Amino acid sequence: MTVMNSAAAQQFDYRWAPVHRISKTKIPSVLWYWLTTPASLTAKLQCLGELTVEVIEDTWGEPTSREKKRLNLRPREAARIRTVLLRVDGKAVIYARSVIPARSLRGHWRQVKHLNNKPLGGYLFQHRSLRRSGIEITQLPKRMFPDQPTAVWARRSVFHQYGPGILVNEAFFESIQQLKSPFGSI
Repeated sequence: MTVMNSAAAQQFDYRWAPVHRISKTKIPSVLWYWLTTPASLTAKLQCLGELTVEVIEDTWGEPTSREKKRLNLRPREAARIRTVLLRVDGKAVIYARSVIPARSLRGHWRQVKHLNNKPLGGYLFQHRSLRRSGIEITQLPKRMFPDQPTAVWARRSVFHQYGPGILVNEAFFESIQQLKSPFGSI
């Protein structure tokens, strides 16, 4: 079971930096590849075992000030907030928070609000016209996830196709480092 400080975890309101500004020596080498891969995490995780999605929240809500700024949202613009735990063989490995502005729910993206326990990444990466912003990284304080032995590294990026796009934040638990690497020999 993953314990999370929901007040802190809901925020994700921390300083983010582009990958090229992060010192690779601060991050465990196995984790570096997870943080920086442009590939679908869903596909990588599915290669390692049974991937399940535990939906914590999927409702209309208020993005943080940094999320609004990253998506160039207007002050009171509506957004769907989706928070999930990704588990491999029952073990929680990633906490994800996605911000989906109402203006982005067009075309095939209208189906995003009906994903339930299906992974968002698996859905997004199906579409060839998808564009992705650069990946940004931060280290989240230990108080966000009290049951984790150390502070947690996270990444975020914006997927573009409709409207302002979809902002996806992903926090990597230490347990992901215990999985077999899907990136070949490191």
